[in-house]
Amino acid sequence: MLRLLDAYVLDALGALDDRTAQSMAEMAPKTIAALNVPASTWQQAVELSMEMPPSSVAELRAKWEQYVHEALAAGVTPDVLAWTHKMVDVRFGIE
Repeated sequence: MLRLLDAYVLDALGALDDRTAQSMAEMAPKTIAALNVPASTWQQAVELSMEMPPSSVAELRAKWEQYVHEALAAGVTPDVLAWTHKMVDVRFGIE
C-alpha cells in the first residue's frame, strides 16, 4: 500500500515518472480488484480505499507549494520524493 500511496502523491504533484505512471495504469484493473472498490482508475481506487476526500489532490498540491516556498526561503532545495515519503508517513500514521 505504501507504494500506491507514494505513487498517488507523486502523481497528484505531477512528479510521477513516466515508467511508474505506465506501470500503475497497466496494473489498475488488478489494483482496483485487490482493493475491492468501484473505481475506474488506480488513483480513484486509492482515494476510495483510503476514504480520502474529493479535495485530496488540491490539498496535496497546496501543501507541496507551501513546503517549496518555505524550503527555498530557508535555503534548502525541495526534494519531492523525500517530501512524499514524509507526507505518506504522517498522513497515514506510518512512522
